[in-house]
Amino acid sequence: MRSAFFSLLTLVLVCALHSCDRIGDISGKSQVVKDSLVNLFPTWQSAKIIIGDNNTTMSVVIGDATFYKAPDNVKKEKAQELGKMVLRICGKDNFLEKGYMVVTADISNISASPSDGISVPIDFTALKKMTEK
Repeated sequence: MRSAFFSLLTLVLVCALHSCDRIGDISGKSQVVKDSLVNLFPTWQSAKIIIGDNNTTMSVVIGDATFYKAPDNVKKEKAQELGKMVLRICGKDNFLEKGYMVVTADISNISASPSDGISVPIDFTALKKMTEK
């Protein structure tokens, strides 16, 4: 009887641990996104990733003095590329809907909303629809 109880308890614990890896949970992917930033922003020097609203929003704050000076259309293109990269990393079952790429010239930035930050929106919902076609 005791071994049956421990077997059942072990099964419950294994199932509970497995359920921690919920579909749509992107918090564990933020380090992969950060490590992959060099592919899009070769001169980045600091980064902060903020996930909010039940995994439906993501902001990526990039400290890059060189990219900070880039024209607005280049920043918009990079934000789209960043959004596509995030979706590839997070997989198709994520809950992301919207996000922001925030660029700051302050390479030592640790703030989620830097005072000189230039914010570019990322529409994850639209990007998902584009990749479904």
